[in-house]
Amino acid sequence: MLINVHSWTTSGILCLILLRSFLHTGLFIVAHDAMHHSLAPLNEKLNNNLGKLCLFLYAGLSYESCSKKHGLHHRYPESAADPDFHSPHNSKPIIWYFRFLSNYLNWTQFCKLTLVWLLILQITTLVNPNAFENIIIFCPLPLILSSFQLFLVGTCLPHQKSKTEPGRQLPRSLSLHPLISFAACYHFGYHLEHHLSPNTPWFKLPNLRIEPLQRDRAKIKHSHSPQRFL
Repeated sequence: MLINVHSWTTSGILCLILLRSFLHTGLFIVAHDAMHHSLAPLNEKLNNNLGKLCLFLYAGLSYESCSKKHGLHHRYPESAADPDFHSPHNSKPIIWYFRFLSNYLNWTQFCKLTLVWLLILQITTLVNPNAFENIIIFCPLPLILSSFQLFLVGTCLPHQKSKTEPGRQLPRSLSLHPLISFAACYHFGYHLEHHLSPNTPWFKLPNLRIEPLQRDRAKIKHSHSPQRFL
């Protein structure tokens, strides 16, 4: 918030925006691990409080509401009961994206965000004459990019139905190198592995990557067991 954006090149500011967006996504990923009780598994109170803090810092989100909806996502993936899923008959990504946002953002969260940003603006204005520009560049813009990153890599691509997979009951995993997977969305492109082992922390998901034959066997085994949200 203190830098003079006019002294930076466009490419430098773009790099800062992308870094800010990536780190902001990390807040949600940490909160997501808390929802699965894997952030502080030996201390439930600490686990939940850290999850609440991260979601509030991310976008003023309610931890209880997000946990409930995420539980439905794991119990009933790719069905009408899944709040993150969009009908395969009307699955245009842009429509799906706004429906995805509407399930988590409401006027209460928007008001919280606005008040926090206004507070940051008032404080920053005391030492930086370009405070308003900094707020726009480094607050709402990274949040928008982060939300699209979470949607595209963690929801749309893994869960989107296709004509070649009409009977698929579990999400697909994206074929990404671990380094690219980390940069794309903290390994949540390995989405099948996450659904098969939801309490595995994000940084351990690469260890669960399975070959296609093993993946098919895992799907068969999973299809005969009840859906669980851990």
